[in-house]
Amino acid sequence: MKRVHIAVLCLFMLLPVSCGDSALKYYNLGVEAADRDDLDEAIRNWRRSAEINPSDPDTRYNLGMALLEKKEYGEAEENLKAAAGIDSDDYRLQYGLGKALEMQGKYSQAKKAYRYSISLKSNFHPPYSGLGAIALKQELYSTAEKYASDALRYAPHDARANLVLAEAYYMQQNYSAAYAQLISMRAWLSAEPDYLLLLGKVMNSRHMYADAIQTLITAREAGKSGSDLYLNLGTAYYETGDFKNAHENYRLAIYRDEQNVQAWTGLARTEFELDHLDESLKAWNRAKALDPVDPEIDLGMAVTLIRTREFEKAVSVLEKLNAKGNAPPRTLYYLGHSYMRLGRTDDARKSFILFLDKWQGDETLSEEVREILVTL
Repeated sequence: MKRVHIAVLCLFMLLPVSCGDSALKYYNLGVEAADRDDLDEAIRNWRRSAEINPSDPDTRYNLGMALLEKKEYGEAEENLKAAAGIDSDDYRLQYGLGKALEMQGKYSQAKKAYRYSISLKSNFHPPYSGLGAIALKQELYSTAEKYASDALRYAPHDARANLVLAEAYYMQQNYSAAYAQLISMRAWLSAEPDYLLLLGKVMNSRHMYADAIQTLITAREAGKSGSDLYLNLGTAYYETGDFKNAHENYRLAIYRDEQNVQAWTGLARTEFELDHLDESLKAWNRAKALDPVDPEIDLGMAVTLIRTREFEKAVSVLEKLNAKGNAPPRTLYYLGHSYMRLGRTDDARKSFILFLDKWQGDETLSEEVREILVTL
């Protein structure tokens, strides 16, 4: 009988396995359908064959791999486990089982299967990519980098490994390496939505906002439509001063995922730039409800309150923020200005002096504060 290596090597392997005539008939019909790239028909026939002869590992293997290709991961796992229970020492089977487990979030079991696959054939690259992808999901970025590099040593054009490696660089804020990695695979992945989304995100991080907009629009046209896409489009538009489109895309990001804190903060900043101050405060409050400890959210809220001339409220927010150990130095700058507006000259002076002591950013702000101190 033929074991069909669907989505792995796209070839056949003859194995001497006996089964009943009816099971064999449906099995062969499945193989013929797979040869025609008709996986739905292949699955129907292999299911029937497995019902008649559930102990045939090749039927369960082929059925499991076909289901994996169709993203029916639970049933794929069931069949691949059945095949492994009969004949476990097949590196492709163990890889397929690992993939089915990974896609269901069963990472511990998936890693075990991937590692078993590698132990059976150390230069078989897909399980390395799988281990790298799991490491990414578990925020183990240097580990993801290692496994992706291992996969690429054996298969330089492994699309998944290339993307995992680029994203591992990106998540470690090594944007130059991420960009170089993505550009190196442009020739064969430039139409892939996942590639385009990641490239757009990296471009944003490298301040290539116009390029990011075009790349992310192409990703959207290629089928990407999640919150992450619209968040990054919103950011790129915001940074180019196109607040109308930024607003639209941040709203779409929130529509896709109301828990997206970055989308709420982006929307808050955009509403501020559009002088929609009440809406900005609402967005800041939504962001704070989702992430109560981010000091930038408190700071953004305070700046908006200053703009609305609600100085007492701004001072309340800024004083609480300043009492925390992680307050950005700009807190003191805005606190000083708020105290000035309230006529609290001594408090303003103290805040500005502390600001000058801590600030290491734009010298323009330091010069402004020195000039203010002369007048206080």
